[in-house]
Amino acid sequence: MYSSTKPLFDYIVRNVTAYSHKEARAMAFMLLEHYLRLRNVDVLVDKPIPSNASQPDWDIIIARLNQSEPVQHIIGSTYFCNLEFKVSPSVLIPRPETEELVRLVVKDCYWDEDPVKIVDIGTGSGCIAIALDRFMSFAKVWGWDVSDDALAVAQENAHRLLSEVKFEKYDILKEDTFEGQFDCVVSNPPYVTYSEQISMEPNVLRFEPHLALFVEDADPLLFYRAIADFCLKHLKSTGACYVEINEHFGAATQKLFVEKGFRKVEVIQDMYGKDRIVKARLSVEEV
Repeated sequence: MYSSTKPLFDYIVRNVTAYSHKEARAMAFMLLEHYLRLRNVDVLVDKPIPSNASQPDWDIIIARLNQSEPVQHIIGSTYFCNLEFKVSPSVLIPRPETEELVRLVVKDCYWDEDPVKIVDIGTGSGCIAIALDRFMSFAKVWGWDVSDDALAVAQENAHRLLSEVKFEKYDILKEDTFEGQFDCVVSNPPYVTYSEQISMEPNVLRFEPHLALFVEDADPLLFYRAIADFCLKHLKSTGACYVEINEHFGAATQKLFVEKGFRKVEVIQDMYGKDRIVKARLSVEEV
């Protein structure tokens, strides 16, 4: 067992060989924070580790990382919008780009005359739905998914984060049996084509659910078409739809919503300058 922080940090970084040096450092910081509650600055000043601190078997953790297992799965959680979410192989690990989707919805929908009704289609871990529920106290939020395992994770996250999101099983690709309307429809649906697997990292391909990741190359906009059709029936005329998209299909996704009858459709780029969000409104008038 290590008695001070810096030698342990260096040991982890040196032996995590499946990733770049920068990535290994980031993982080492995450591990030390999770297991020993050590901050980055504690590493820099080589803070002593108490002799009675419970330390895991670091070699086993390093071996798991070198087998491309995501550090978030080893820890069992990750942060999204400053909230800690449980993750598992049943759900996608939340990405920073998706935080931009949440911030956009909060900015656009922040009014309090009436409860804002929001549905998150394909909720996964529940990160989008729960973040919106926590940041918008006047909102009523639903989270839908086709996976029972994902819904179980989402429900656990809601319990841990004191969220009142209502999670339900619903398949957007099947016959529409829902009755009701929403002010906002949001979704981060499967949008990676199978042909893109060749450029993906093994930690994603081997450990994250393909059900939530991939769509057939022959119909890459399958879920967006279903979401647009759902919105035509269940989105209020003053409402808006927000979807995360494949960077390669920004213009095509925008065209799809326009052809479905949406009056105002925007493609919004993420922090890296890539097409990442489509915002679609049935009316040209903003609320």
